[in-house]
Amino acid sequence: MRILSFYFGHDANVTLLDEGEVVCVLEKERLTRVKHDAGPMDLAAILEDYGWTPESVDLVVFNPYLRPGRDGRRFALEIEGERYDERPDYKQDGWCGPPEGRMSRHRIRLFGRPFEALAVDHHLAHAAGALFTSPFAEAGILSADGSGDLRACAMAWGAGNRIHEIEYGWGYEKKKMQLNIGAVWASLGEYNFGMKRLEGAGKLMGLASYGTPREEIVAVLREQMLYYPYAPFQTFRFGRGDELALEPEDPFAQDVCASLQQLTTELFLEAARRLKSRWPVACAVLTGGCAMNCIANTAVHRSSLFAGTWVPAQPHDGGLSLGQALFAWHHVLGRPRTPRPLTPYLGTDAGPLPEERAEEIVGFLEQGLSVGLCYGRAESGPRALGHRSILLDPRIPDGKERLNREVKHREWYRPYAPMVLGGDWGVPGKYMSYIVPVAAHGVPAVTHVDGTTRPQILEEGDDPFLLRLLRLWRERTGCALLLNTSFNCQEPLVDTVAQARATWRRTGLDVLVTPEGVETKTGRPGAGAQ
Repeated sequence: MRILSFYFGHDANVTLLDEGEVVCVLEKERLTRVKHDAGPMDLAAILEDYGWTPESVDLVVFNPYLRPGRDGRRFALEIEGERYDERPDYKQDGWCGPPEGRMSRHRIRLFGRPFEALAVDHHLAHAAGALFTSPFAEAGILSADGSGDLRACAMAWGAGNRIHEIEYGWGYEKKKMQLNIGAVWASLGEYNFGMKRLEGAGKLMGLASYGTPREEIVAVLREQMLYYPYAPFQTFRFGRGDELALEPEDPFAQDVCASLQQLTTELFLEAARRLKSRWPVACAVLTGGCAMNCIANTAVHRSSLFAGTWVPAQPHDGGLSLGQALFAWHHVLGRPRTPRPLTPYLGTDAGPLPEERAEEIVGFLEQGLSVGLCYGRAESGPRALGHRSILLDPRIPDGKERLNREVKHREWYRPYAPMVLGGDWGVPGKYMSYIVPVAAHGVPAVTHVDGTTRPQILEEGDDPFLLRLLRLWRERTGCALLLNTSFNCQEPLVDTVAQARATWRRTGLDVLVTPEGVETKTGRPGAGAQ
């Protein structure tokens, strides 16, 4: 059974599933080099790249919400049958029921021929993708983002190979609008800070740690979240006149972000308590774009409500095609599931590295050089997890400032995170989704202003090359952490060796390591290595 699944909203993506095994998860932005790229992808070319033919596809899974491509042309699906979003109860606030109420069966025409097809709701796909890639046999699920299928949040319960029930809303169904955490972060970034809408939240979460929450600001943000999440933050209510603009250096702006972070954390905890009371489950999984908020995730994890929590590698919309495909395979087709984490390395394959390359990398890092690493299959999801990463010694006092200035060219307040070698960190941090306290004097380059970091924790059974690299680094330096940040510069994560080399050449990155060899720059230590 071969399943082709696609999502053509922002962060468009495609998944191929063969007998329940993930063949690939491809995000459009990696291929086009346009951040958060939306609209149709070349399905025929993707099938060909992975040795599939249209005739070999048994089932197509999709979300009916489509965005036009960058050329402005709309893409219409040829489908037969009533879609779930055409049913009378589709817009009902607080709808609750079995997932069959938010999916529909169809015939769809692609590649000049008809296929059996399923349409799957946005938050249902988030929920399925989170549970079915987790280590839990049963869990409650919280999903929240900036809106999908006209809903900004949902909670669900699943066990085994089924999602048993899903409810749209986190308890605010009687209000004028649903609780919309993601849209307020995005609106604050876009309208008050002048950022691109889909990039503001991630940046402002870093700025929040510089400020102090203020209850009067929290109250205004709570009102905005319920009634007008797509509007600017109302600065005029704080004696700022008609000026909407906020600057990161302004203490008031920092306090606004800190207040929004406090409110977000409070709402996550409130939703977690409601989830626990509705379905008395032992574990919880968090998903949707808002599950990239590490502080809120950690608060839920440490709340004692659940024995364990989990955040998937791809909680954002870039993982929706995967969730759709797994929902079809497990829930609809009834195929059994073995609870275990899914590898995040599901993208383009750049090829393997020889084991001995790890020693060379450690040598460069000991010299204080930055190393760009591109090998194996690319990470699926928004975080670099070692296969498309920039590495640096985290003990370098000005390491953060140096990377910001010479390589990444990003805002001064945004933190860096490490990959770490095992240990009891108190969080399930495989994908940099939780925060932990860290000693700033030991690893200043990965310590945020609030004394925390968000680690990628590598353990036995994880990527063998990265484990070897971290063990060698610890043997040589006594340090079990390496700064690990996305291999990019104002662009999507690099996908191929050619893209990695182009980014290395146009930035101050010192060393490039790929399956094609080791490349350094003239005039720097190690120059000339091949």
